[in-house]
Amino acid sequence: MTLLVILVGIIAFSNLVLLGGLAYLAITVKRLVDTSVKPAIAEAASTVKTVNELADKVEERAEHILDISEQTVRRVSGSVVATTDMVRHGVTSPLISVSSALAGVSRALGALKRAS
Repeated sequence: MTLLVILVGIIAFSNLVLLGGLAYLAITVKRLVDTSVKPAIAEAASTVKTVNELADKVEERAEHILDISEQTVRRVSGSVVATTDMVRHGVTSPLISVSSALAGVSRALGALKRAS
């Protein structure tokens, strides 16, 4: 019976030592989480917040650039249409008139040469 009590005592003592070791490991893991994991999570959250703010700024600037580009395209196309109309009316019509007059003069000269 004495041997049984000693063995039970050894088992109880071993269980207490294991329980103490587990408690120590739990405290160590908690400290590690507090000193390493929590700051890393806070830093990651801060980084995500900064990235979101930058993405919003980029989106706003991209929309602004698109608006300016659209306005520029409208102005340029308007200028192209105006220039085309000006060339058509200011250059083409007089050229046709001059060409017609030269053709008339050329035929008149040709007719005069044949008549003489």
